Formats: sequence, C-alpha cells, structure tokens
Amino acid sequence: MLVAFTKKNIPSKILCIIDIGSYKLRVCAASFKNKEIQIIGYTEKRQDVSFFSNGECRNLPSLCDNISESIKKLETIHSIKLDQIVINYPFGELFLSSKKINFKRKLPHDTISKDELETIMQSVERLCLKHLSSEIDRLYGLSPQDIQIILSRVNSVTIDGIKQKKVIGKTGEQIRFSLLNAFIPLSKHNLLSQIGNVVWKKIYKILPTEFCITKIFTQEHIVIINIWATQTSLSLKMDDEVIAISKISIWINDLVSKIAKHHSYTRAGIISKLHDESYFELEKANFLEIWGSSIWITLKEMLGDLICPKYFYIWGGWGNNDFFKEYLHNFSYSKYDIKILNSIEFIQEDMTNVLESMKSISLEDIQKIPLDMYVLLRETNHLVSREHDTLSSSLKAAIKNLGYIQS
Repeated sequence: MLVAFTKKNIPSKILCIIDIGSYKLRVCAASFKNKEIQIIGYTEKRQDVSFFSNGECRNLPSLCDNISESIKKLETIHSIKLDQIVINYPFGELFLSSKKINFKRKLPHDTISKDELETIMQSVERLCLKHLSSEIDRLYGLSPQDIQIILSRVNSVTIDGIKQKKVIGKTGEQIRFSLLNAFIPLSKHNLLSQIGNVVWKKIYKILPTEFCITKIFTQEHIVIINIWATQTSLSLKMDDEVIAISKISIWINDLVSKIAKHHSYTRAGIISKLHDESYFELEKANFLEIWGSSIWITLKEMLGDLICPKYFYIWGGWGNNDFFKEYLHNFSYSKYDIKILNSIEFIQEDMTNVLESMKSISLEDIQKIPLDMYVLLRETNHLVSREHDTLSSSLKAAIKNLGYIQS
C-alpha cells in the first residue's frame, strides 16, 4: 500500500541558533518545518568585553565555555538534543557581492535538464568568482585559496526576459542570473569550525547578521547601519537585492572609553546617559567626526554611481541614540559626492509584514528575543526550506566543484 507524501511526512529540523556578540551571547533552540518556525527556548549570557578586540576573538576557550553552558541549559530545560548549530559571523572581514550574469544556451529549443543546469551554474559562477577575486585581493589581500564562501544564492533568474521560479523543464536561449556570494577569510572559517568541534556540534550554517536584517524590510532601496560595541557595519539594498555589505573598525566602545577618561561614571552609567543630549557633548562631537567620515567614505564606495536611498535604518545596541540620527540627517552628502534626491527618512521594522509567512511565531514570542536573533531565525528558515531546491543545490555543487566550499 502506497502512503501519500504530504507535508506531515516531512520531519522537523531542530537547530540551535547562536548569536555571538561582544557584550552578550544569545542562544535559541528552534524547530523548522514547512517554512514555519517554532521557538523552543531562548537564553542569554553576558560576556567579558575583553573576549573581542579589533574584530578578533581574544579568548576562544572562554567563549566556547559560554556557548557550551548555554546550549546545555536549553537541552536540559526543554529535554532536547541540539546536534546542529547556526552561528552568526562576528568578525570584520566580510565581502559580499551581487552580480548579474548572462548565459546563452546552444540548444534553446531543448528543455533544461538537471545536468545542464549544473553545467550552466558552474560556468556562470566561475565568471562571477573570477571578477570578484581581484576585488577581494584589493580589499583584504586574500587569494582565492584564502577565502571561503559562507552564503550563496540565486536571487532571481530570467529566461528570454521572463522571470522564472523554476528552471528545469523550461526552454529558451538567454538566461540571466542574479547571484549573491558572501566570502570570509579561511582563517575565520576555521576558527568558527573549531568552535563547533570544541562544543561537539555540527555547524549547519555561518550567517552574516548584516545580510539577514535586510530581508525584513519591504523597502526596495535602503541603507542599514548596525552600531555595535566593537564594530559598525553598513548594508545596502537596491532594487530589493542586497548588493553590498561593509564593516568598519570604529565602534561605540571607542566613545565610551573616551568619555570614561574625562568623567567619573561607570561604563553602565555612561551607556545609560548616551541618549541624553545634555551629556558628553564634546566627546560625542569628536567621535561623530571620525565615525561619520568612515561611514560616508564606505557608503560612497558601496554606491559607486548609484543614487543613495532615502530610507535609513539604524539598529544595534546603540542605534536608538538620537545623536546618531541627528548627525546622519544633517550631514552634507555632497561633501563625499554621494548623490541623494530626498532628505533621508528613518524607518522602523514592521513585524506585522514579516510574521505573515510564519504564522507559528506569535508576536509575543518575537518580543521575547532581540531583533538580531530573529533575523538569524528567519534566514535559517529560508535556508531549511530551500535545502532540496534545484537552483540552490546546483549552485552549491558548482561552487564546491570550483573549490570555494570545503567538504
């Protein structure tokens, strides 16, 4: 007797999502099935600020101890076994690029098979990676042998000008792929792999939080600035596709340290008063001058000749401070040759829209976890749902054949 294959036959995938922050470690256990997420448990642990410095992990054993302790806590409380983990990428060197590549088929009237698709994807990705190699060398001094792809996807594909969700079985001559690749240094990949080995867990995926955050906004054009204790990052989305991410080594700890030298407040006391415009005016002004220059130089490089979006979103533990928004709003963009047509508008995330496709997560559950953990959960959900997708598996096979993914 044959058993009908339904969604109920697909087992849930239980993963442990780990957000490594310089100030806090956040760990969440969740179940993924049928494009829905069920949060099983969540925990946080304070970390010593000395664990990270200049975008580097300075105390790997203690970090691993914190991760192990947090995972065991969730396993014990909820009587589960967490074998696979998803880790955010907490370091500075991240290169992300979105490229559009054209491919002309020799036999346009034949239907596209799985074997042909894999051959096409390998040819297209080779062209994409060849172009990117010089950029990675220019930015970080790394050769193709020194980097690892942590994220790759087909954003969109058109055949003879018509957008397609599925390619197998289609006919046509001109195929246009929009591809996204995110690279990190092999040394950092090895370090994160070492964390997996130490805590005895298999790494399912390494994800850049700065990429994940872009997916929750309905705006097609947006600049997202993430201000954290040990780094600041920029994400640029144009035409609803992430086209660049960059990190700069100027962070809020610099400001806190400068204030501590001239005032007798504790670190916690300084942080609690940052939002008050009557405190630390001189230190804020000096900090913004350096921070702002780095932001605009980086943004100009990301934009090139593109017009800067009017929508801005600031997030992170320090993004709610009004002095950042005031500085960004009043800045003279022409000083750095940044083209912008309108005054910038600061937006807020709208959880109503992003919850529509994940009805198993209630707003109450979302409010229990911070935004950075939520976006990691959401992107993991997307990856789990695309595990057996033909385009995704063909792209992964192509990259592996080209030597950019380790076995």
